[in-house]
Amino acid sequence: MTQKRLLGAYAHPDDEQGVSGLMHKYAREGAEVTLICATRGEAGQVAPGVSATSETLGQVREAELRCAAEKIGIRNVYFLDYRDSGMLGSPENNDPRALWQANVLEVAEKLTRLIRRHQPHVILTFDPQGGYGHPDHIKVHQAALIAYLVADDARVFPEHITREGLSPWAVSKLYWNAFPRRRIEQYVKLAQLAGLDLGVPLQEFLKRAVPDEAITTRIDVAEFVDVKLSALFCHASQMDPNSIWNKIPAEMRRVALSTETLIRAESRVVVADAIETDLFVGIE
Repeated sequence: MTQKRLLGAYAHPDDEQGVSGLMHKYAREGAEVTLICATRGEAGQVAPGVSATSETLGQVREAELRCAAEKIGIRNVYFLDYRDSGMLGSPENNDPRALWQANVLEVAEKLTRLIRRHQPHVILTFDPQGGYGHPDHIKVHQAALIAYLVADDARVFPEHITREGLSPWAVSKLYWNAFPRRRIEQYVKLAQLAGLDLGVPLQEFLKRAVPDEAITTRIDVAEFVDVKLSALFCHASQMDPNSIWNKIPAEMRRVALSTETLIRAESRVVVADAIETDLFVGIE
């Protein structure tokens, strides 16, 4: 195989952190890593001590993502310019600019164009439940799955080919981020022992975490934990010191960050290994 090419399709700045270690690993090996971020996270809360308003938060979080991308080694960063939809059922869902309001085929067309432009061998995105049920995560999952399936068909979005000079491209593999149930249960137990409020995200993670046996792919990124943490700290506007994630013991957090887990959802190549340890295995 020539240069490896990897593309991540996510919804908000910091969503890339679940795969930042493997992105850095492959970037160090010379792979071209591309990140697509559908929104700028404008509907999120601002961590104490960060100078941002509701009007400037999108700009702040774009800069934070670019900081993280540089540390990880992501070569190409794209924003699709939708607005953050907020959590399911929130008023932000109804904003006409919100990703949740966008036609999924419109989002898929934008992803397909970038797939044809960068020709990745592997795509990473959310699972069907969007990790913890965030509507933007679900919409990106739907659009990425469509794009994976149609990017090699010249009949779909033909203007990419006839007007823009792009070519159809068959992506070899599609992966979903996977949150192992055992790990989330450990977090919940620690929180309960410490008398902490679980918070909505962790409760939703617990509901939707996948059984450990459903995981097909485990990437060892132990040597890159410090890089992962450095990239994570770029997202200062989301680093609430009172968050339950910051209450997890540091050593346990490092252990959890040392392996990134995924589900191989689609593949156009044969993979013999029961548990993959390399995203590019089987790709010639």
